[in-house]
Amino acid sequence: MKHEEQIEAAAPIPHWLAPSEARELLEQEIEAFVKAVAEATAMPDAALALKVTAGLGKTATALRVIARYGEALLGRGHVMIYVPTLDLAERACADFRKLAPGLPSRVIRGRSALRPDDGKKTMCEHSELANEISGFVPSVTQALCRGQDPDGNFIQSACASGCPYLEQKDVPGPHVVFLAYAYLGVDAPIDRTCETALRVVDEKVWPTLIRRSNLSIDDFMRAPPKSFPEGLLDALSRTRAAIVDGLQRGLPLHEHLRKSGIDTEQLESLVKAEEQSRSYLEIGPWQCPKTLDFCLQTFDTRSFIASRQRQQILKRLAESETGHCVGLRLSEAKTEQGSRLEIQSSDFGVVSREAALLLLDADADPDITARVAPRAAFVSIQSPPIADIVQVSDLTLSNSWLLHQQEGAERRAKVLTIIRREVEKAADGGVLVVATTSVLRALHADVGNSAAGTEEEALRRPLLGAEPRWFGPRTQGVNDYEDFATIVIVGRLQPGVSDVERLARAVFSKDAQPIAAHVAGPLPAISAGILMADGSLRDGTRHAHPDRRAQAILAQSRECATLQAIARLRLVSPNRDKRVVILSNLPLPEFPVTRLCTFRALELELEHEPDWLGFIRMEKALRATMGRPVRGARLSAAGLCADLPIDFETEPSAKGFRRGRSTSHMVSLCRRVAAANGWSITPVRLKRPQGGQTVPAIILDDQGAPLDMARILWPDFTPKSPGGARNSFRPRRTDQSTFQRS
Repeated sequence: MKHEEQIEAAAPIPHWLAPSEARELLEQEIEAFVKAVAEATAMPDAALALKVTAGLGKTATALRVIARYGEALLGRGHVMIYVPTLDLAERACADFRKLAPGLPSRVIRGRSALRPDDGKKTMCEHSELANEISGFVPSVTQALCRGQDPDGNFIQSACASGCPYLEQKDVPGPHVVFLAYAYLGVDAPIDRTCETALRVVDEKVWPTLIRRSNLSIDDFMRAPPKSFPEGLLDALSRTRAAIVDGLQRGLPLHEHLRKSGIDTEQLESLVKAEEQSRSYLEIGPWQCPKTLDFCLQTFDTRSFIASRQRQQILKRLAESETGHCVGLRLSEAKTEQGSRLEIQSSDFGVVSREAALLLLDADADPDITARVAPRAAFVSIQSPPIADIVQVSDLTLSNSWLLHQQEGAERRAKVLTIIRREVEKAADGGVLVVATTSVLRALHADVGNSAAGTEEEALRRPLLGAEPRWFGPRTQGVNDYEDFATIVIVGRLQPGVSDVERLARAVFSKDAQPIAAHVAGPLPAISAGILMADGSLRDGTRHAHPDRRAQAILAQSRECATLQAIARLRLVSPNRDKRVVILSNLPLPEFPVTRLCTFRALELELEHEPDWLGFIRMEKALRATMGRPVRGARLSAAGLCADLPIDFETEPSAKGFRRGRSTSHMVSLCRRVAAANGWSITPVRLKRPQGGQTVPAIILDDQGAPLDMARILWPDFTPKSPGGARNSFRPRRTDQSTFQRS
C-alpha cells in the first residue's frame, strides 16, 4: 500500500463550539449516560468515550452528574473512578465530597503509598517485600498477611492487625471509589460482595494497558518440568517448532499453526498444562523471617517468568483461527557475549466491561478507543483556545539539535533568551516551560542551576524565573498552572520508530494484519496543514509512519504530548490574557496558531515583523549612520550601496536585497525600523537635474527640516516631500538601549 493511501495529509478543520455550548453538550452526554446506568436502562456493557477539549471541565462535570445520581448508582453497586495518579485521585475525591458530602466515598491507596495520617510510613509495613513477591504468589495478602496454613488453621501476621491497607478491604457497602490507574489490571481492596455499577476512566489510559515482554528462544524451547503432562509433550514440541518457524518466515501465525496440525483445542490444553505445571512461590504468614528469606532466595524466578510468558504466547495463538499474531515477532537483542534471538511479545488489556464504562480523554483517538473499549460510542466536543499563539516555522528543535556537541550550547542560549524575555513580559503572571528531560537538564546546567537532590527535584528548579516541567503523563489532568500567563514549549517528544511500532503491535494486537515496519532512515515527510487562527491553512510538513495505526500511536506520543502541556494553561475560558510560544515547527492538529515566524525572528523579538530578514539588515545598516550630523539613505540599489556601504558593499548585493521589495515595501520597512528604535523618519523623493525618475530616500532625525537635511546629504539632487508633512513619522523618543539587538 502506498504511503499516501494510508495517512491523511492534513486533519480537517474541527467543528468548534463556543465554551458555553460545549459545556452544555458535555453535561447532556454525561447525564444521559449516567442516568441510564442509574435507572438500569443501559446495556450491561454500555460504553461512552468522550473526546473533550481540556478546560471544558470534563472531570468536574462527571463528578457533578455522579453526585446527582449517586444514591441510585450506589443502590446498584460501586462507582469506580480511575485517574492517572494517587494524587489526582485524592484531589478528585476531595472535590466530590464537597458536591456530595452525604454519599460514601473513599480513595484506595496501594501498599507502597504513604499513609494519609502519617506521611512517613507506607500503607503496608512490608510494601517492598510485597512488591518483590507480586506475581509469584496467587495472592500477596494470603502470602504475607492472613491465610490458612497447611493444617487448615487461619493465621494472621503480627502487622496485619491494624494494617491500614488491609482495613480498606474491610470497609463494607458500595462506595464512590477513587483509584489510580495501577488498579485497572488488579483487584482493588474494596467490598467484593458488592457489584460495580459504573466505571469512569479519566484521562489517557491506553499506555497503562500495554504489556510487553521478551523471551529468549532458549527459554522458549527449554524442556518442560516433570510435572508437565506426558501426553502433551509431542504436541508441545511441534507447537514450539511451528511458532519459531512461522516467526522466522513472517507467516500468518494462526493459520500456520493450524496448517501444521495444531488446532485450537490442543493450544488450549497446552495453555492449561503450562499454568498447572508452574510452581508458585510457597510462603505464608505462619513462616518465620528466616524461612521466608530462604524461600525467596531459592525460588527460581527466571523459570517462573519464562513459564508465564510461554503461557501467554500459547494463549494468544489459541484466541484466533486465522491471520497474523500482530503482537509477536522475533527480535535480536545485544548481550555481553554478542546477541541472542528473542520472541518479543506485546499485548493489550481492555478495561473490564462487567459494568458500564465512561471514558474521558482530551486526546482520544477513535481507532485506539475501539481497542480500549470495543463498541464504545465516540463523541467529540471541541472548543478553540483563546490565546496569542506563536509557533516557529523553520526548526523542530529536536533533542539532537539542541544537545549537539559543538553547537548545542549556542542554540540553547537562544532558547534561554526567549524564556528570559517571556518571563519579563509575563511579570508576575507565571511562565511554564515544557521540554524533554534531557533538554531541561542541559538548560539548567547552562544557567548554573544545581543538580543536587533527586532528578525530579533538579528538573523542577526555577529556570530564569519560569517553572520547568517535562513532556509525559505527569502533565495529565493537572490544574496547577491554569492561572499562568505563558507557556513556552521547547522541541517535542519524539519516540523512536521501533518503540512506536512495538506500542502499535500491543494496542492493535487483535488485528488481523501486521503493523507495517519502517525499514530504515527517517520517517517519510508528508504535507500537513497548519491551522491558523483566521481559519486558513498554511503549508507544513511532518514525518509520519507509513502504517496509520503506528501513526496514531506516534501522534499520541508526539503531537498530543505538546497539546497536553499547552492545555495546562486552560485556554478555553482563560481568566487572563494568555500566550503560547511553540519552539517547534511540528503541525498540531486542530490547534489554531495566531502567527508563524522563524526561530531567529522570535529570538530577536521580531515575531510580528513580516520581513524580518530585511528588518535586521536595514536596522543594522541604518544604525551605522548614528553619530553622523545628517542621517539618511537612498533606497535604490545604487543609493543603498553609496549611502550604506558597510552593509551593502557592492551594487549587485544591493540589487539582490531590493529584488522582490518594492519602493513602498522599503519605505514601510524603514518606518518599522525607525519605530522600533525611536527615530523620526521622513520619506523624500530626489529629483535629478537632468530629469528622469525620482529616487526614493529617507531622512532620519531630521530636526524638523527634512528637505534641508536631504540637500546637505545629496547636493546633486533636488529633494521633494512625496506627500507633504503627513508622511513624516516622529515617535516619542525612547531609550535606545531598549531596542538593542544582537
